[in-house]
Amino acid sequence: MDRDHDLDAQVNSEGLRYCPRCAERLGERHVRGQVRLYCVRCGYVLYLPPAPVTCVLVARDDEVLLVRRKYPPKAGQWCLPAGFIEPGEPPADSAAREVLEETGLTIEVTGLVDSWASAEDPRTPVVCFAFRGAVVAGTLSPGDDASEARFFRLEELPDEIAFSTHRALIERQRR
Repeated sequence: MDRDHDLDAQVNSEGLRYCPRCAERLGERHVRGQVRLYCVRCGYVLYLPPAPVTCVLVARDDEVLLVRRKYPPKAGQWCLPAGFIEPGEPPADSAAREVLEETGLTIEVTGLVDSWASAEDPRTPVVCFAFRGAVVAGTLSPGDDASEARFFRLEELPDEIAFSTHRALIERQRR
């Protein structure tokens, strides 16, 4: 796996073994209805927040822009242009950046469509902010972590859409 795209050690508990306060080995116990890591010496409980992400619904007539994922999870499947929000980055700016990085298109973010929490990404739970965007410039070309980028007619979506939340958002466009 390409370690640049493996966020496991950064955003979930799999690689964590020692307390950030006293360096004692971490254990597991039930805290507030979930199994959580805790320090067996000082009692510190480690709460891992979900990662903030954006996705963008870029529609054109009766078509929607999708990208084919180059890297895991779900490499080879299609999704809306999406990605993690950088520290201090406004979500709408993240949305526009992700579209540019993955498709070569500059968009104007025209509104917030929806938001949700999901555990579909096996690397980490996420909180997603879904935006609507309109193309203002650029040439459609896959880049960054997309192996392909194209517009699909709403009636001819690919079967392999990586995330059910993306499919549900797209399906609402048919109505």
